[in-house]
Amino acid sequence: MKLGLLLIIVAVVLGGLIGTLVVRDPGYVLLSYGDLAFETSLWFALVLLALAYLLLRFLFWIFTRTMASTGRFGSWLKRRKATKAQKQTVQGLLLMSEGQWAEARKVLTASAREVNTPLINYLTAARAAHELGDAEERDQLLRSAHESTPGSKFAVGLTQAELQKSAAQWEQSLATLLQLKSSSPRHPQVLAMLTQVYEELADWQALIELLPEVKKRKIFADEVFSDLQQRAWIARLAQAGSTADSIWGDVPKDLKRSPKLVAAYARALIDGGADTSAADKAEAAIRIALQQTWDDDLVVLYGLVAGADPARQLVVAEGWVKEKPNDPKLLLTLGRICLMNQAWPKAREYFETSLRLQRSAEVYGELGRLCVSLGETERGSEYLAHATVPLPALPLP
Repeated sequence: MKLGLLLIIVAVVLGGLIGTLVVRDPGYVLLSYGDLAFETSLWFALVLLALAYLLLRFLFWIFTRTMASTGRFGSWLKRRKATKAQKQTVQGLLLMSEGQWAEARKVLTASAREVNTPLINYLTAARAAHELGDAEERDQLLRSAHESTPGSKFAVGLTQAELQKSAAQWEQSLATLLQLKSSSPRHPQVLAMLTQVYEELADWQALIELLPEVKKRKIFADEVFSDLQQRAWIARLAQAGSTADSIWGDVPKDLKRSPKLVAAYARALIDGGADTSAADKAEAAIRIALQQTWDDDLVVLYGLVAGADPARQLVVAEGWVKEKPNDPKLLLTLGRICLMNQAWPKAREYFETSLRLQRSAEVYGELGRLCVSLGETERGSEYLAHATVPLPALPLP
């Protein structure tokens, strides 16, 4: 209260002093520029200057407030677009889960530029285009994904390889995977996908060369890896033909005890061998394997080996039949080896004993064509009626 009264007194005193000065000497101000001239009293000029200063301050305040409000509006607008884009992304992901590929691609692509993580939108949209069978659009979206996010080259490449593999584009997928492997040679998913692509392309040698790294990184469970390794070597031996003997030398020692591998090796020798030396190698491999592990497929295959000494094969097989007298597969093999030795009655006896133990299309066929060759056409024809499999080329009467 006292301060307010003091301020009023000071203002009155100052006003009086200024008023006295104005009355005593109003002053004179002249502003001239070319033909224009402005003249007024000093005190009026001072008032104009004060008003101009206040006007400039006011205009500056209006400008700063306008700019501030514009920035807030821009921020609000940006947040609104981001929120909308995020909702569209969620909607696109839901559409993907529902299998609505076309709509999902449209929504995800439209919102990709406004979200913080456009990579997800582009990758998911690429998957939608893939499901629609649009490979060109798929690859374009993958390029957009790579361009949208620095450091995403590997992730985008992995997705591309996966989609190419899914579309059975094996060569393209292989090219993509080899690029990825060059930058990350131990990546488990790259190695796993490479094994699948090599198998589909029947590039067994490349798959075999990859297997040690796959085993070292424990990409698959032991049983899965063992099955994959066995399939690869069996297929590689089947491709080898007459060179199977050299391929067999590269087979791991533990696999050489596998009856399936021995059978593949023997078949390759039998099919690709131009002389009896290949057959002799096949006979020896089967005989040694059967001494270690009895296997029906190897037993049957032993009866298809036309070695240089069929009499010796007969002695070996008759030694087995003493231990396994009721094995129908072994009796079939013995009958075939007897045909190689031209022991027709003995062959017939073995075939008939095998047929009594187990009815088999192979035994029906062998017994049927033997009977026909021996002149028993009617009986032979009855047997052959049950033969539904191709028979090997063997000597007949």
